[in-house]
Amino acid sequence: MSEKLSGGQEKFGADDRKWRDVGAGLSVLDLHEENGRRLQLARITPQGRIMAHSHRGTEVMYVVSGSLVVDGTRLKAGDVLVSPPSSMHRETWSAEGCELMIECSPDDDLLRS
Repeated sequence: MSEKLSGGQEKFGADDRKWRDVGAGLSVLDLHEENGRRLQLARITPQGRIMAHSHRGTEVMYVVSGSLVVDGTRLKAGDVLVSPPSSMHRETWSAEGCELMIECSPDDDLLRS
């Protein structure tokens, strides 16, 4: 349950919000969206993946736990990947599973594999 705080702030626990099962072992929790930017917490199960997509704006990905491979580059907990507008990710997967924080455009496009 969210709690309204002074100064227009809002406090809530991640488990208070509804996770979306996107498929292929990916679940996403939308934390905030404003001014064309979206902040998400993402969980990928072992052997799960993120479908191929292109970026309408800059995407910033922070690996909270676990590891994943993005187009051949392995990222581990604590790593940050910044992808510029118009870039794309063709193959993103996790052997062990992982949790990510992602800031992106809500208008990113899924690509046909």
